[in-house]
Amino acid sequence: MTRRRPNFKTLLRVTRALREPDSSSTEGGSSLRDTARRAAQSALNDPRVQGAAGLVRDRAEAVRTRAGEGADRHLERLISESRARRGEATPDEVAALLETRRRERDARIRRVQARQQLLDRAETPEQRRILTLVAGATIWAGGTAEAGPLRYTTLLDRLAPGGSAEAEMAVHRALWTLAERRVLSVSPHGVVTAVQLLEQMTLPELD
Repeated sequence: MTRRRPNFKTLLRVTRALREPDSSSTEGGSSLRDTARRAAQSALNDPRVQGAAGLVRDRAEAVRTRAGEGADRHLERLISESRARRGEATPDEVAALLETRRRERDARIRRVQARQQLLDRAETPEQRRILTLVAGATIWAGGTAEAGPLRYTTLLDRLAPGGSAEAEMAVHRALWTLAERRVLSVSPHGVVTAVQLLEQMTLPELD
């Protein structure tokens, strides 16, 4: 007895069935992914996780700054020694480039130092978490303009994401303590900014 070969439409239906997953399993997988995503987002919003991440970033930035400083100084020394061996003076354009790199390096180091000085003014973990967020929006402390302006409500959302009265009160207390100590300033519109120390006000601005 000969078998009937499947026609083209039958093969098409089978191929489509194999390609398209079962709807119930798809919904279950989607639900699982959503749950995992919410759990990950909740962990990232945890102030303790943010604080630990901030410490890691600070240490990594310090390492990068030291490495960059050492590399620049080594490059400057090699160029100077090479010219000296040949009895040649450093060309004006090379000297100007080295001077520009030196100024940029010094400004970068000062910004890293200013950030650390700002964070060192924290007296509690909650205050340090606040200052870490503020520093991220403070250009003279190594932050970026894109991160600001930082508003009071933003700090509450970031540091007390659950909206519990106890967590929000801790943020209120830490923030206003910093404001009373003139570490932070809060504008009438709720914008929170860091107050520069006198020695930090001489930091050069880079274009």
